Amino acid sequence: MKIAFVSSEIYPFAKTGGLADVAYSLPKALSHHGLEVISMMPLYKTVDREKHGIVETNLEIDVHLPEKTYTFKIYKTKRDVEHFFFYNEELFDRDYLYGTPEGDYPDNHIRFGAFSYAVLEFFRKTGFYPDVIHTNDWQTALIPVLIKDKYKLDIKTVHTIHNIAYQGVFDKDVINQLGLGWHLFNMEALEFYGKVNFLKGGIVFSDAVTTVSPTYAREICTPEYGFGLDGILRAHCHKLYGILNGIDYDVWNPETDPYIYVNYNETSLEKKEKNKQRFLDEYGLADVEKPLFIFIGRFAKQKGIDIIQQSITEMASMNANFSILGSGDKAYNDFFNSIKNRFPNIFVEVGYDEPLSRKMYASADFLLMPSIYEPCGLNQMIAMRYGTLVVARKTGGLADTVIDIDLPAGYGILFEHPTKMDFLRAINRAKELYKNRKKFERLREFVMSLDFSWDASASKYIRLYEEVKFGFPKGV
Repeated sequence: MKIAFVSSEIYPFAKTGGLADVAYSLPKALSHHGLEVISMMPLYKTVDREKHGIVETNLEIDVHLPEKTYTFKIYKTKRDVEHFFFYNEELFDRDYLYGTPEGDYPDNHIRFGAFSYAVLEFFRKTGFYPDVIHTNDWQTALIPVLIKDKYKLDIKTVHTIHNIAYQGVFDKDVINQLGLGWHLFNMEALEFYGKVNFLKGGIVFSDAVTTVSPTYAREICTPEYGFGLDGILRAHCHKLYGILNGIDYDVWNPETDPYIYVNYNETSLEKKEKNKQRFLDEYGLADVEKPLFIFIGRFAKQKGIDIIQQSITEMASMNANFSILGSGDKAYNDFFNSIKNRFPNIFVEVGYDEPLSRKMYASADFLLMPSIYEPCGLNQMIAMRYGTLVVARKTGGLADTVIDIDLPAGYGILFEHPTKMDFLRAINRAKELYKNRKKFERLREFVMSLDFSWDASASKYIRLYEEVKFGFPKGV
């Protein structure tokens, strides 16, 4: 079976979040299961072509939109699977993927609309027609629309929602600008409160819709978590699947990770303590006997940053160390920059720093994930792979991957409500667990033995591809 995996970002070429990790790891796992897989993404200015061996092909693709023709040069490299990159200087030669810190690029509808057309023109020009195109998030959600409504291709589509809060909503003039046809501007297609919604199109026109955890699949069908699309998802629930993401165990491996201080595995966890000591020394924190809590992620409301911000004074007074790494909305960046070096037990770094994040995973006792909602979450899986226990809100993929220690076979700490009170109570529960060294060390060893690799999830995707190709999805 031939699969084309289309994403707006793929690790290690370009990354703003977990989508990039999935877009690299899932095609790799699928290829290991014997599928013929190619991946496709825009070629951004920020992609290091030389480092990744990305070379130009002789292929050029013209996309004729009503107001302009955009020519894409096609590049490629091989890294587990064959990756194709679509380059247009005007659309993608920019400093950021989707927008500046001040906001999204105003022509994102043209950028990713033209890219969607280019992907389908690639198949037409090369003669490579996959059995299934797997699209992801709003940036590629027009592809299922174009396949069924404009190109009339006999190619099945699976569309994955990684975060339903990001939908690609634009003014209705997009219909003309992208040559879509006004017959699509209705409640059963692209229309969304008088505007055009790319993600809605992906949901309606794809042959199957997946999201990244079973709990999140149920949550997005409710008004609380559906961000206005819960009704259309309930209408299409017969083709909605929740398939848990995994992590790449070759990439995330404390035994071989080149960025951490000392490599280790579940049988040599005393070396994790050496990582902790080295980390505290390097970043100005004191007392290895104190529990070390970390936060790694986007500074966004979704991630519970408001809760952390409201709790800083209490955290600063605790007999514990904290390390916070991330960036995002300007107001949050400004706040965390303002508390740098202010509290002796709180280290803050605003920005994206892959080596530092690895050191934090390897050194920490607990990972904090106070998410308001969390479609899947990869951080908790990575943390447990590194022997770090998880303190998280019980939502989405966090509820599917972490079992509270008060339950049989529990190995993490969950809290119900996204409030400062519940968050601080959960941290105090973690501190109590940390004091019980025998239990703490047993759980640390146990979480390292859990299997969050892509193998099981890849098998579920293969069964889904077979269903859309040869039968009918049944939904979950």
